[in-house]
Amino acid sequence: MALSAPVLLALVVVGGISLYNGVLWLLSTLRPANYPPGPRTLLGLGNLHQIPLALPFLKYHEWAREYGPVVGLKLGPNNMVILNDANLIYEHIVKRGQHFSARPPRYIAQEHILPDARNTYSLFMRNDYSRRLRTITKQFLVGQGLFKLAPMQKAAGTRLIYNLFQSSDDWMEHINQWGVTTPIAMLSGSPVEDYDENWVHDYHYSQGLMEELVDPASAPPVDIFPILRWVPAIFAGWKGKAIKTRKALLYAYGAMMNQAKKARHGTFQSLIPRLLEQSVDPSTAPEGRFTEQEIKLMMGGMLDAAVDSSVVTFQIILLALAAHPEAQRKAQAEIDRVFNSDTALPESIDLNELPYLNACVTEALRWRPVSPLGLPRETLADEIVMGYHIPKGATVVLNQWTIQQDPEFYDQPDRYMPERFILDEFGAKKGISQVGRKTLYTFGAGRRECPGKDFFFQNMRLGFAQILWAFDIVPTEPLHTDILTGFTSSVVLRPKPFGVKFVPRRANFAGILAEEKRKADLKLKEILT
Repeated sequence: MALSAPVLLALVVVGGISLYNGVLWLLSTLRPANYPPGPRTLLGLGNLHQIPLALPFLKYHEWAREYGPVVGLKLGPNNMVILNDANLIYEHIVKRGQHFSARPPRYIAQEHILPDARNTYSLFMRNDYSRRLRTITKQFLVGQGLFKLAPMQKAAGTRLIYNLFQSSDDWMEHINQWGVTTPIAMLSGSPVEDYDENWVHDYHYSQGLMEELVDPASAPPVDIFPILRWVPAIFAGWKGKAIKTRKALLYAYGAMMNQAKKARHGTFQSLIPRLLEQSVDPSTAPEGRFTEQEIKLMMGGMLDAAVDSSVVTFQIILLALAAHPEAQRKAQAEIDRVFNSDTALPESIDLNELPYLNACVTEALRWRPVSPLGLPRETLADEIVMGYHIPKGATVVLNQWTIQQDPEFYDQPDRYMPERFILDEFGAKKGISQVGRKTLYTFGAGRRECPGKDFFFQNMRLGFAQILWAFDIVPTEPLHTDILTGFTSSVVLRPKPFGVKFVPRRANFAGILAEEKRKADLKLKEILT
């Protein structure tokens, strides 16, 4: 049957429009004018086909050496710019931070997993929420607030060494428990023991689900090729996973909120109860306050950021010390001198008296940063960097790996050498300029720098001070510290499974640790009830 003239005309018009839009889309995958240098693109893909799924930051490192301090890439039609130099980060991310402070959209997470947190969750928090969150967390995460958290963190570390002594074969399970203990108490005001007995396991399970769907190596590229968003669920397995992930996350966050509502004020008032006192119901809050739903999702994001980075970094430091027994012995000698006791831990630990321990932790984060590329930013307007044009909406990545492995700045950068941070605050070679330099870039820079970095460092140092007082960390198998053979990367860089044991350094240790555990339990009870 022949088509009528109007129908035929309509088909021609639709086809012409589709062809026109298709050509425009293909052209958008080419490099813009005056774009930063980078590898050649392929029509339709840009540079996407050149980026490996495993350890992609190593390819960015290679391109940094080939093309220079700023590299421009195309991910399909999307623009991505890599900053490979600390001076560029100071000039643009720190001094002009308001221009580079937005977060790029993440379709799966924002529209399918947590659509009600598309502006408040830590991975993609909108700027106005970020500013308000920094204001309310200052009293907890810096200065006197941080000082008040130290007894809680110390008690959690004491529980950890007790558990490691009881069953060191399960050390990863104990670290997972430790990683949750202080953040959940700080946020909800309730000890983790008050939660359901499976809550810690279920929480870490929810994090694994979330990681699968935001990791570029495993997630479908729906942010690059939006047409994939319309694939029916029967052919798009990620849609079912997103529903499961949402359910798991909301269960974890809901349990935290329920405990916060029941929390009693001891010597420390936690963050969620304080925010709930200021909130209003049902869903609209006056300026400067958050609704209960916003509090739940925002604090859930804070919990996720604190726990995952802590657990993975703990493994990295543990691997570094096990593989470098000479550094471990130096740290132990310092700790023994400061603690000055074989039979008891000090009531409080002065971290200022443990500079070598601090160097061990800092060097581990420089050597194998938990986040080699950091969280991406998005430009709010067209920008000029080193004379190159960065279009509005471009994703900007801080190449922390390249900066912290720079042989011009560091002596033998691929070696784990805590002494570099004893000799110089920045770990630098003698005579190297340090204007605007940060000690580490692991937690970002500028307006979007992680607000919990000081909490994180204090927690790590208090934990390892007690572990090294209590144990020798001894490998049970050959350890692989090479970045190519010993690590995997997804959202974070993590060591592949490795074997260590915790050998007690003192006689009659069972009685000593039982007493320390008793004191730690009493301290947590005093703080939280």
